Amino acid sequence: MEASSFDKVFITTLFTFDFDMCVEAIRYYTAVVGVENVYVGGIAATIMPERFLAEIPKLQLLPGQLTSSNILGYEDDINIDALDLDYDILWDVPYVYPTADSYFIYTTRGCPRKCTFCAVKSLEPQFLDCPNVREQITRMDARFGIKKQLLIMDNNILYSDRLESTVQILEELGFGTTNNVIQKGCNIKFSLQSLWRRIQVKKDYRYLFDNIKQQFIGLNLSRVNASDKEMLLPAILSIKDNDDVAILDYLKTQQEFIVDFYTRYHYHKIKRYVDFNQGLDARLLTPERARSIGRLAIKPCRIAFDDVRCADEYFDALNAAVDHGIRHFSNYLLYNYRDKPVDLWTRLHLNVEYCIQRKEKLTLFSFPMKYASIEHTDRNYIGKFWNKKYLKSINVILNVTKGVVAKEKDFFVHAYGNNESEYLEILTLPDDFIRYREYFEQNSFVQKWLDLYRKLNEADKTELLDLLAGVTTETEVPSLPHSERLHSIVQFYSIKKNDMDRNKLYYIRLVESLYSLEFPSIVDDALCLNA
Repeated sequence: MEASSFDKVFITTLFTFDFDMCVEAIRYYTAVVGVENVYVGGIAATIMPERFLAEIPKLQLLPGQLTSSNILGYEDDINIDALDLDYDILWDVPYVYPTADSYFIYTTRGCPRKCTFCAVKSLEPQFLDCPNVREQITRMDARFGIKKQLLIMDNNILYSDRLESTVQILEELGFGTTNNVIQKGCNIKFSLQSLWRRIQVKKDYRYLFDNIKQQFIGLNLSRVNASDKEMLLPAILSIKDNDDVAILDYLKTQQEFIVDFYTRYHYHKIKRYVDFNQGLDARLLTPERARSIGRLAIKPCRIAFDDVRCADEYFDALNAAVDHGIRHFSNYLLYNYRDKPVDLWTRLHLNVEYCIQRKEKLTLFSFPMKYASIEHTDRNYIGKFWNKKYLKSINVILNVTKGVVAKEKDFFVHAYGNNESEYLEILTLPDDFIRYREYFEQNSFVQKWLDLYRKLNEADKTELLDLLAGVTTETEVPSLPHSERLHSIVQFYSIKKNDMDRNKLYYIRLVESLYSLEFPSIVDDALCLNA
């Protein structure tokens, strides 16, 4: 639908580092419908409203929580911030949203802690309990069907005085450790209801329609009896013939059968889990609170470990959770804030050692999360003790491991080193040596780089890091002015796997020649000269 057909446009801004993208979107819609008809709220608009007004004067800016529809020009006074999420919009996209089969709820809002790195104090300045936990879930069941997972989006639920009653409600709704098995939900009824609504108001329904058709194509007909097959055959043939008119007619006339069939078809049971998605405050996870939440089917239990100085509180919280039956953990580790690079290694290492020392069978994944200042409009913030090269190397490692650090020690040691010294060496390696570690280890390039690096003094290492931090791509490093002592090692940063795949012998000779300058007595001259 063209933007010009709308009377008003409501835009929610994202994080502050998406500022430029948000401004671009706002400018587009103000040009189409006029600045007076565009309303802008959300995270970035709340944190830096003056920046948006400087870019687009007279903008209808709505910072903070949207607690009244009257602010948007409507005659009623509905607390929009407290409305249920509209899951129907998930059928407006051509892909499957990863957590589409989840309830998103709040049991509390805000957080009494005022951590300087966190935006919650600006977004939700008042901590309060939500009295409608049961209603949030039951209304979603009625409108969109039973869902599998429960994502609790609270910023600090452990501060709540109502924690015990909240746990009891969730137990009663089927999310306890002893009653979290349920029949798999069937959404075809709700998909069809949405389809007819969209057609009635002339709203685009192509992706929803594709989803419905795919449910027919994806049927395992070996599980379907003969009479049902006969009823389903017209739909399947029409879909194969791309006859959308016939398909829509079938869906309309056979809706009662379709809903009944799919309800019977999706007969198998599933396990449902609770996820405190924003994490739990380790300082508040006492044995008493752990006993309460331990009655819920939690998977995973997310606990933040943002500061190495909070190790005692963090492991006390882990112990309390484990002692009360929780076995699946995922922890957030903030870095690039006030920490030092070695602090990240220490926290990861402590997690690995903890899993070894506890006798219970535990699952623990760590998620390092780079701090991006909420006062900046890009992701380029570099913490006081960090540098551009170290941050880039951490990102390369995390990209290889899909953002997680597992509890297995051999995996951890290979990715991050056996000690702090090895860890800093890994962070200084050329990017491709990190990204394709096994490849460059097999060709002895990593070991030769390490031999050269370990001959450098601290001043040399500082100079090398300064060079690496000052370039966009590492292939530029050899051409920059540098001391003679760095001549051999900087050449390694010009070596890329794709180039080496095309001319492997050339790079082997290059590395051997560079290495021989520093270690002439142990290089095999025959190999260096071998064509």
